[in-house]
Parts: sequence; C-alpha cells; structure tokens
Amino acid sequence: MGYEKQMKHFPFEKNYPSLSYIVNNWPRTKPILKKYILSKQKKPDFYRLCLNFLNDLNIKKIGNFKQVLKKLSKRCSFNFQYNTYHDQHHFKTVLIISCLLAKLVNLNRNDRLLVVLIALTHDLKHQGRRIIKEPYYQEDKSALEFHRIIFKNILNHKQWKRINKVFRNTFFPIKPNNVSDNLEKIILDADILASLMFGVDTGIEFATRLKHEIRFEDDAKKLFGGFLNILSDKSLYLDSSKDSC
Repeated sequence: MGYEKQMKHFPFEKNYPSLSYIVNNWPRTKPILKKYILSKQKKPDFYRLCLNFLNDLNIKKIGNFKQVLKKLSKRCSFNFQYNTYHDQHHFKTVLIISCLLAKLVNLNRNDRLLVVLIALTHDLKHQGRRIIKEPYYQEDKSALEFHRIIFKNILNHKQWKRINKVFRNTFFPIKPNNVSDNLEKIILDADILASLMFGVDTGIEFATRLKHEIRFEDDAKKLFGGFLNILSDKSLYLDSSKDSC
C-alpha cells in the first residue's frame, strides 16, 4: 500500500495518519506521535479512537464487546480525581503506543482486542496520590472495575487470571516475575515508553505532570531521575520498544 493510502486508511484522529503509516515510516514519524501524545488541548474520543485502532489491527467486528467498549470509553473519559498525569491523556498515550507495539508482534485476534481494552483501562481507578501505600492497591481497584464491566465477556477463570496479572504488574516500583506473555510485555512497555522514547525533555515534562499529581515538593528533574533509577533494575521487554528509544 502506498504512503498516501496508508496515511488515509484508518486515521486514528483528524489531522493524524493511521497506525500503519506511523509504523511503516518510523522513525521519521516519531515527531507526529510525539505531538499527539504531548497534546492536552483536546479530550480524546476513546470509543472512536479504539474502533480506529481495532480496524488498523485488522479487527473489523467486535460483537458483544461493542457495548463493553462504549462503557469503558465513557468511564475513562472522566477524571474524578483531577489527576494531572494519570488522566485521559495518559490513557490515550498508553493506548496508542500499545497498539503500535501490537502491530510489530504476532498476536492472535483475541489478544489484539485485549491490548486495546487493557491499555485503555489499566489505570481506570487511579487515585493520583497513593493515599493507601499498599502495593497493587490502585492496580487492583482498576482491575476490579474492569472486571465489573467486562465479566460477562470473559470466558473463564484462567483468562481473567491472566488479565489481572497484567493490571497488577503495571505497579512500577516492583519488578514483575516471569514476564513471558507478549500481551503483558506490550502493556508494561507502553506504560512507561512515552517518558523514554522522545528524549529527556519529554521525560521531564511527564515528570512535571506527575509531580503536581503526587505533590512532589522537589524538582521534576529529580523525580525523573528517580524513575530512571528504578528502571535500571527493570527493563523494556520488547526489542521494538528498545529500538524506539
């Protein structure tokens, strides 16, 4: 498919191209992705965004998941805690990066659908500051809310256990064990990749947003440095994630 057709085929938002165009023309399309991710001028239309991403991932019909996606999209459109980092624009960021990575990994149809659903909702119930310091508290709250909305479409306990593990392992301070699932690798990488793939200045910009959310009293550069220090004991899981930085 020619570049112009790639650009017009399933554009994820007005004045932006398709996922395919960004992937096939990387890294010269990195500034396009950066502009979209950093922008906070427009509230994302998550339902339309997800449908466009699913189309680009070659999922044309989603059956019963259509109503589920509408509910999740509506729920993710509200920022009840007035978060300055874990808000609609973070959801948008993780969603698009997850879908870009999904185009580079051989996933079955069910996992391509789950990538969209989990990327959108992984911080669904994030409360900003961790008032309750217990590890996984906010991740478990998000997972339970996701389960409440989607449980009729989850086929069995084994499938839910897999999904719940992905939610839990987005808790950044603790290094997950046994990450061998490509679906999980995509979500975990996408959750932090925007702070790494566009350079230090962008990383500090995201740290500034987080600083206000958690009421961090020191400089945002110090907060970003702490993020990098924790990351030194972890890693990006996918080669395509590492190559994007």
